[in-house]
Amino acid sequence: MSFQIHKSFTKNDLIDICNELKLPIVYSKAETKNEIQVKIYDFFKHNMRYTFSPNHYKLDCLTDLRMYLTGENPNKRLTSKEKDKIIFLSKKILHYANNDYNLKCSDYKTEQEIIDDMYYISKFGDILSVRKACEVWNKYHGLQTRIIPYISHKKKIELEKKRKYKMKNSQLKVESGKFVLEFN
Repeated sequence: MSFQIHKSFTKNDLIDICNELKLPIVYSKAETKNEIQVKIYDFFKHNMRYTFSPNHYKLDCLTDLRMYLTGENPNKRLTSKEKDKIIFLSKKILHYANNDYNLKCSDYKTEQEIIDDMYYISKFGDILSVRKACEVWNKYHGLQTRIIPYISHKKKIELEKKRKYKMKNSQLKVESGKFVLEFN
């Protein structure tokens, strides 16, 4: 084994990577994270050249995958303290927006403080309040500093499914024919 998979990758993260990249690794959900890691290491030992089809990880070859797995997981789970801090900052920004973008009515002293907080929370676009904060910020300040939240591939797919489901329920049905209306 010439590299170490970073500890921030969970068992499900490793399974998702194997599925997305269509790696020829056989595993079961009952296996532990260590067992799956061993299978990935074996895959690297026996395959020197392997190219991947286009994927959302933007990995082309085994070297890219090795670099990705040795680094910290970009989609790592937040601790409850980190998540609470991010939600708190998002709510501060929403409070600023709900008060007509008036600094005097908010906890902020300068607009630069808000921009710094926006850039910090924008990395966590999987959280609803972050997406809302970015949306209200971009409505008012979008021309000067447009901030787009980073949303993971999994969350994008989930949001797309929700959007399609909502569209199914709100389709307009037009019927033609003769209708009689009575007014009393």
